[in-house]
Amino acid sequence: NLGDEAILEATVASLRKLCPEVQLTALMANPELADSLEIRSVPRKSPWPVLRSLANCDLLVSGGGGLLQDSTGPGSVFYYLGVCALAKLLGKRVMFFCQGFGPVKSPACQAAVRLLANQFDVITLRDDQSAEEMRQLGVKRPPMRVTADPALLLEPAPTARLRQILEEEGLSGEIGRLEGPTGRHPGVGPLVAVTVRPWPGLPLDEIARALKEFRESEQARYLLIPFHPSKDREPSEQLVEALEGQAYLVKRDYSPREITGLLRCCDMVVGMRLHSLILASAAGIPLIGLSYDPKVERFCRRAGGLPLDLEEISSIRLVEALTHLLEGRAHQRRQQQKCLEPMVKQAERSVQVALSLAKGEPVSTAVEILDASD
Repeated sequence: NLGDEAILEATVASLRKLCPEVQLTALMANPELADSLEIRSVPRKSPWPVLRSLANCDLLVSGGGGLLQDSTGPGSVFYYLGVCALAKLLGKRVMFFCQGFGPVKSPACQAAVRLLANQFDVITLRDDQSAEEMRQLGVKRPPMRVTADPALLLEPAPTARLRQILEEEGLSGEIGRLEGPTGRHPGVGPLVAVTVRPWPGLPLDEIARALKEFRESEQARYLLIPFHPSKDREPSEQLVEALEGQAYLVKRDYSPREITGLLRCCDMVVGMRLHSLILASAAGIPLIGLSYDPKVERFCRRAGGLPLDLEEISSIRLVEALTHLLEGRAHQRRQQQKCLEPMVKQAERSVQVALSLAKGEPVSTAVEILDASD
């Protein structure tokens, strides 16, 4: 999905910025994405190509969001730990890179994490709770630090490309917004980006009721962006229908950099998808997180946004949150920027650590990088 792509694209760009000659290979199921990033790719479920790529690497970076969790079954835990274990058997360094962790509830998965994660060389995590859960399982040997999601480092697409996208999507009237707040037309209501995803008991009626009320009171307009096109388009279409067609659903699929640029055109973001909130934070846009998973609330609080528990959401609470952000948007932007700056530095340090480990420098050097004062 777009979040996974954002992590990969930001990590590749950040590594190349520091070391243009770095050679990168990704274990993935989408070779077209690898081609667009000009990196090598290996089918992640093909044992021999994976083995060869590990044998030829200096460092395995295990990144990509929240890989070690068994809420969808044990397969993810055993696959990703297995790749890391194979790298260690081949004498390679392994960095657990800016990930979330958990939940890991089955005894077998917990034992595997305890045994194998203790063999990692360095662990960086994207939130405090992930670090605490890992320590509670007995992962104590490797240096472990809380940093931030690398997608925060993503640069938006060039303005010329964003202008083209707005024209193709029939949103030419929003082109002035590419210039920032000065491009907003006086008297025109706020443009709100919305991301929803499939979820049991998704309260679309309550969300739609709130968006309708906010539209009537503030002349708000809505831009719905599917972050996982094959899954998110259906609930997005249902929300457009509930809004009686008075919302715009992005037609095409775009890269993370392009979506980051589109978010910069908006006045606020209401999102279920974690990386819609992360990219909004990177773009400096006030955000409301519809929390269906602890990771959404964790990021919202850390980023200075407003989290709303999806199970307890009501149209009244969502309208109050939207109104609060609109009335205090200048303060909200400043607050989020204050939260963003240290997270960006921490994500940058994780990239520096990856290069340090790949170059064969001591792990103590990596720790010094992570612990450097601002």
